Amino acid sequence: MTDPRPSPRTARSAGLSLLALSRAGWQRVGVVLLLVGAAAATHWHFHQDGDAPASSARLILVLPDTEAADPAPQAAWQNAADELGLKLEPMSASELVRQRGDGRGDALILPDALHRRMSDALAMTLRERVRAGDRLMLVHDAGLQDIDGRYRAERSRLSDLAGVDYGLYGELGTGMLRETEVQVQPSQIAALGLPPGKLVRGTDDLPYSRYRPDPGPDGEALPVLAGYRYGRMRHASFVTRGDFDGTVLMRAPDGSLIAGERAAGRGQVLFVNLPLTPLKLATDGLLLHGFLQHFARDLAGQAQLSAVPDGVGAVVMNWHIDDRKALPALERADELGAFAKGLGPYSIHLTVGPDVDQPGDGRGMDLAANPQAQAWVRRLAAEGHEIGSHGGWIHNWFAANLDTMAREAAEAMIDRNSLLLTQFSGRPVREYSAPVGHHPAWVTGWLRQREIRAFYFTGDTGMAPTRSFQDGRRPRPDIWSFPVLGFGRHASFEEARAAGTPEQVIADWLDEVSDFCAEQSTLRLVYFHPFGLVMYPQAFQEWLRHSGELTTAGRLRWMTMTQYSQFANRRLRTVWSLAPEGRQLQLQARHPESLEGMTWLLPATRYDRPVVLSGSAQVDRSGTQWRVRAADGRALKVRVDPVPA
Repeated sequence: MTDPRPSPRTARSAGLSLLALSRAGWQRVGVVLLLVGAAAATHWHFHQDGDAPASSARLILVLPDTEAADPAPQAAWQNAADELGLKLEPMSASELVRQRGDGRGDALILPDALHRRMSDALAMTLRERVRAGDRLMLVHDAGLQDIDGRYRAERSRLSDLAGVDYGLYGELGTGMLRETEVQVQPSQIAALGLPPGKLVRGTDDLPYSRYRPDPGPDGEALPVLAGYRYGRMRHASFVTRGDFDGTVLMRAPDGSLIAGERAAGRGQVLFVNLPLTPLKLATDGLLLHGFLQHFARDLAGQAQLSAVPDGVGAVVMNWHIDDRKALPALERADELGAFAKGLGPYSIHLTVGPDVDQPGDGRGMDLAANPQAQAWVRRLAAEGHEIGSHGGWIHNWFAANLDTMAREAAEAMIDRNSLLLTQFSGRPVREYSAPVGHHPAWVTGWLRQREIRAFYFTGDTGMAPTRSFQDGRRPRPDIWSFPVLGFGRHASFEEARAAGTPEQVIADWLDEVSDFCAEQSTLRLVYFHPFGLVMYPQAFQEWLRHSGELTTAGRLRWMTMTQYSQFANRRLRTVWSLAPEGRQLQLQARHPESLEGMTWLLPATRYDRPVVLSGSAQVDRSGTQWRVRAADGRALKVRVDPVPA
């Protein structure tokens, strides 16, 4: 069997494209890169003097004054904000300059890839607003050139806001930008939403674990960003100079600042020295989502519509059953307790044709003529698991020939696989995984036509479910990719066994995945082949036990891809706001069908306990946040009082 492969357009290719751009001569680039601010929540600043009404600060997406030639960068930030449950207000650069700010403490995002050229007036406005109390997220190449496309010889004009000198064109020429590994401060991993397995230890390629941190010399070996099948990743980043007077989040091995936050006047600046927008457009959106949420939630105190039902974290266990040799391993997984009462439901995907590597080899599951396989499909469906299609009938042959066969032939093979599964499960197929992870962009549109709204994906690795930008194009609005969660350069247990990964490392990673989902109120997908899973039986059983404890405590649940995609699409139809209403702030929400399961998270450091005014909701405290969980009903009003200054 061939192992799944990652999307061909990854962080590595995005970084190389930026390097190629710099070598071509950035001063000749005429694209007006504007603020694609991404943000979505709204930092709230309150006037507490006398009877002054509460006022709400905004999270502002600053857009070019002229229409962008390519709408994808702006859409990347807007989609991220919607998926994170953050409110986003677009604003043109000239309007931002005219407003000058009103002391509300707005949160501004100046993103990369849309605002490389910048007027002196906008640069001055940003400084003034930050000094007066606004927050600013400054990303990579934003504002690197003046309005005429020229560099400053010494450093970027915005270096004073970033807290370090960068854009050192006079000193380094195009060498001011290079590829580098990215080291992450362990204390910042949770704040940036980096899931277990996305980092490897500084001294080796084992996944970084908070249970067993890196035993580096004198604590200097920091964990490094990694990617499935790539291992240690290298990203395009500017060389920086000078001591940083704030909190370092990420750095390069040479000491250059990759990400950090600092006070500036009465405001704050989050500087991110990474190409977040090109990465997301190249199916590597984890960093954009992580920094956006950190800025909006932790620095700007934004309210957030939780991405998971009831604000409770979830795990998708996705099984890939490729051929007949998986059936004995499935029996062994059953003995280990995988299908015990109370566990699941899981997303279980099968390739069911009679062949594997080539037509006629007879090594496939052959569901039509295999009573054992038929019994498993019927049993799993009856127990409530979601039976999905693992692609195109002949697992390895289909993946190897997908790019050269006629599209009609490929469609017929996917259809054939799904129809046979429907026959024996008694339910239509509603989710999909590509054999060997080979998922061209056309497949996504084709699945949507077949009413399939969820698919396993080897791009955007480590992310929560997302609407992936494939080939840089805007995604369909309602079909969700479920990126695989890896551990270092591996994602399947057979890969880990071949690399000699100890069972305790796998056990730690699995337990940390469940902890991460519970603590971050998010969802991640972990996938197995049955014959790989049983290579680590003790780790698997420990994971079931630990996850069961979290489930019993109401902090975690199992979900299928279909269950989540249905919720996610219903969630996108929720209309809500947190805005002044008279002399109060009110959270107001409505939904054409039902708000049940919709949950708002509000920082307890900024708000007193919310009070339900109309509609039905439960209010409780979850860590540092208030959680407002709506019950059935179409409308909700909640009073949100600010904590006195």
